Amino acid sequence: MAKPVPSQDDAKATNVTVAGTGPEADAWVRALRGIDGVTAERLPGATDDELLENLSRGGIDAVAFVSAVADLPGVVKRAMMARRDVLVAGPMALSSKQLLAIDELARRRERVTLFDTGSLGDERLIFVRRMTGGPHALWRTRYVRSLRTGTHGRGTLDELAIADIATVLSIAGGMPSFVSAVAPRVDDETGAEDVAMVTLSFDGGPVACVDVSLVEPALRREVVVACDGRSVVLDALDARAPLQIQASARHRGPQQGGQWTETVSEHPVGNTGDRLANAAAAFVTAIRKRDIAATNAGEIAAAALVWETARESISRGGEQRALLDSPLARPQRPELQLIHGGGHRSDAVRPELTLVGGRNQ
Repeated sequence: MAKPVPSQDDAKATNVTVAGTGPEADAWVRALRGIDGVTAERLPGATDDELLENLSRGGIDAVAFVSAVADLPGVVKRAMMARRDVLVAGPMALSSKQLLAIDELARRRERVTLFDTGSLGDERLIFVRRMTGGPHALWRTRYVRSLRTGTHGRGTLDELAIADIATVLSIAGGMPSFVSAVAPRVDDETGAEDVAMVTLSFDGGPVACVDVSLVEPALRREVVVACDGRSVVLDALDARAPLQIQASARHRGPQQGGQWTETVSEHPVGNTGDRLANAAAAFVTAIRKRDIAATNAGEIAAAALVWETARESISRGGEQRALLDSPLARPQRPELQLIHGGGHRSDAVRPELTLVGGRNQ
């Protein structure tokens, strides 16, 4: 797979320090070095003070935090204060308040701060959002389901849940009105912290379910988006398996087992290096363009808020809960567009007559 390489026509060399140890840190160094005009060095594990002392040296443009850091919000903020752009390899288990504070500081200091969200940049997921979101959506989303399983040592339940909730929110295109969740005990040796089943209810929009588990023997990832007359299935996102649209019999396509299936785009089985190369290229491109809008800490904060509300629901036996008090807790009603014959949207409709969330505005 050809990875995007940021242009360096009028940009100086970009120097990135990767803070972390182990194979994952080495993989990020290789991904960054694969970009023209980028130098990347790995900083071994150190205390927070030693880490910050190294980051204060001249000649460093950005830092990527890969391994766990004792006070991640603190070192991220201090790196931005030192005028470093920041990449965090994963959503991490940060609170919505911590993430909002990082987002605010990044914009105030004009620093690019990206959390590597894994599948959010996947072109198949981008395709689904384009088909199901916005005023010109071809299909209206009715239901979204995300499933993630894994094993201990490959992330915490909090990290998995925040990442998958971020994926669901990007498809639904807004914040839910209510959240409910349960954490069933699977067996005598498994506690409630190993499994979570979260339901998101959107005002006037789809219902979404996010199931995460750390008790399965193998990694598994699946997203299903049910729309009018069809379902979109993104199976094994990490392995880059095909995206499929399963439609009713009136749609053309090869018939398989009594159901019509259209494969929209197929991808060969890739590897982690391909994904990291794309993520590293996106980070460097944002740095060189000074694209502060690429900062996504606010998006991860929204997912973290939903997860915090889900944890509150779990503690109350699965009771449906409104979003906890936060500037992010503003449920967004999907706009209902007035459609004339032929499926074309009329742009001549006066704003006061446009239906939004079922009410005349």
